[in-house]
Amino acid sequence: MADLLRHTSGGDGTATVSLDPDRRADHDVSDELFGKFVEHLYSPWRVKNALEAQTLFNPTVGSWKFQHETYDADGGRGAIHDHDEIDERIRTYVETHDLPAADRLEAAYRDGCAFWWFHHGDGVRTSPDVGTAGDRAQRIETDGAHGHAGIAQWCYLPLHRTERFEGDVALRATDETTVRLAVHETDADGALGDPVAETTVRAGTTMATREFDLGVVDYDCADDAVFGFSVTTDADANLVLDHVRCYPDDHVETADPEVVELLRDADLPVLRWPGGNFVSGYHWRDGVGPVEERPTKPNPAWDGIEPNLFGTDEFLRFCEAVGCEPMVCLNAGDGTPGEAARWVEYCNGDPEETEMGALRAANGHPEPYDVTYWEVGNEVYGPWQVTWTTPDGYADRLARFREAMAAVDDDIEVFACGNRLTDWNDPFLAASDDLDWLTDHVLLEAHADASTDPVELYNAHTGVAEQLSEEYAAVRADCEDAGLAGTRLAITELQLFTRFDEGAEGDAMTEDDLPRNSSITEAVFDASIVTACIRDGFVRMVTHSGVGNHGAGIRKTRERTHAEPCYYGQRLGLSLAGGTPVGVDLTCGTFSTAATFGADTAEWFGTLDPVEDAPAVDAVAVDDPDGHDAAVLLVHRDAGRGDVDVELAGGALLDGHGEVAVTTLAAEEMTAENTYEDPERVTPTTETHAVEDGVVSLTLPRYGVVRVTAD
Repeated sequence: MADLLRHTSGGDGTATVSLDPDRRADHDVSDELFGKFVEHLYSPWRVKNALEAQTLFNPTVGSWKFQHETYDADGGRGAIHDHDEIDERIRTYVETHDLPAADRLEAAYRDGCAFWWFHHGDGVRTSPDVGTAGDRAQRIETDGAHGHAGIAQWCYLPLHRTERFEGDVALRATDETTVRLAVHETDADGALGDPVAETTVRAGTTMATREFDLGVVDYDCADDAVFGFSVTTDADANLVLDHVRCYPDDHVETADPEVVELLRDADLPVLRWPGGNFVSGYHWRDGVGPVEERPTKPNPAWDGIEPNLFGTDEFLRFCEAVGCEPMVCLNAGDGTPGEAARWVEYCNGDPEETEMGALRAANGHPEPYDVTYWEVGNEVYGPWQVTWTTPDGYADRLARFREAMAAVDDDIEVFACGNRLTDWNDPFLAASDDLDWLTDHVLLEAHADASTDPVELYNAHTGVAEQLSEEYAAVRADCEDAGLAGTRLAITELQLFTRFDEGAEGDAMTEDDLPRNSSITEAVFDASIVTACIRDGFVRMVTHSGVGNHGAGIRKTRERTHAEPCYYGQRLGLSLAGGTPVGVDLTCGTFSTAATFGADTAEWFGTLDPVEDAPAVDAVAVDDPDGHDAAVLLVHRDAGRGDVDVELAGGALLDGHGEVAVTTLAAEEMTAENTYEDPERVTPTTETHAVEDGVVSLTLPRYGVVRVTAD
């Protein structure tokens, strides 16, 4: 491999970057270094799968799981049942989602009402019942003497996009009756006023699904208005409600159109789904077929439920709408090789020659999806996974899964669940005569407190690429020693985490000073790692965490969606795809950090090693990327110094170019992020810079990433 980066220490507020196209890599930049990962999360911060356009909380009136914080012996986390702990968790949910009153939800939950729903009107009794799929349904008994009564919830509506909504409700009654579905305005205390939209459906004596439409037309309200959604009747009635779904009419096959548009605009290459920790207890058959036949189950890894409204077909249609390659992570926890093989067959099997292909066709998609990428398990080395295992245990699972899947489709590419930090990889590397992909997760957690220097914490993260490069060199050598030189590495989760620990003395930092993954820090952190991957060529895919309130990428709040800084950072990096990395001679200052922060970082992800004399600036350049003649990515990694003036000497790569486009993603503080109130605080800007005697002069901001492109 060519020596692509040569660093010389020098300068303080200046750097020189000289490109040498005679030093060239033997690989091109893969666009799959800029993928994303999405997981089914229903914790207090997410609640709903953000890919969905569904507006209601707990639309299947499922039995909500309030997750315990400790792991069970067989992996995963069970539920808490203490009323005080549950009330505290409900208060967290309500505060996080800016809803009016936790006490009303607490009381309703103790009164047999599905969590997120509460009694509306007088003379209402609720109790659990059994749904079509054998899961929880909601029994609602009303006294017609008191007018409309039933259950309701608070919700937000995307009225900035559309005024019309559509959905369906599955219910029955002991005696046939009329049921009203309505949207209400609410007051400051959450009380529901008169309906601003309503419709009715007929409930018969057998469970049936009824479609409905609602129009919240010409209703003038604040953007952050809280609405009520109610299911009521004005008669003496005994109802059983199985589900009620409500989507804006601009949904894309039940998916959120804003999320689809953001990912389509980003030219997203690959999307990993459905987990994450979630997948180790997920059974794909629960999420296909008619919605009323899909069971709602406790989320196997997180707070909440899995309503199974967004399953395999919804995900793959989502990928078709975005234009990206799907990557399916398999349940190698409590799942079986046969279950995995049938999942492959469902996605890729011929509809006339295979049982699962025929099932897919019956579910509305005759043509095979042709899913190529299949990952066997997620972090099954840890007790936070349902049915975790040992290194030799995984070697056995991997071999059995691969054999079963290849018997169905030998054109798929299989990803083995890896771990660079232990001896985890050794047994299956030794037992494999061929391995398409090895995976790794880079989820680096650092604990900080009032005595922590924010600059040191920031620099420990931006400098981790030095540590990671050494660790991946060792993994690559292990693969080669095992006769697996063609194996590629995929980082299937990438993200920084910082936690603030109370109790320490000091005034260096508060919790508000943390450089979080929703801030510009994540964009710089990601770029520092991806530049190293581009140079090395061993890592050929990164599915960054995550989409939809999963730390970083796309944030969805009150049914409004905005992109976070790392989303824009990935778009900058994607401009290098297809190009060939060339040599860079870099002269700039260096930075170092102290030892690992905090008494104990997350034990399964390892610690942040001290950084010694790392270049304050990183640079990677490519020749002939898609859409450009040349592209350069510059990363400022040292928060301890201010802006850096850069002299970029392009040599032959800039010959004939009188100007270049310089796109900057930057912020004034390491904590700067995009918010509901200010969704475009950190976004890229592009300017034209002159090329004079083959040199471009520019400034690299203290907290920033800069891309230079020559067309």
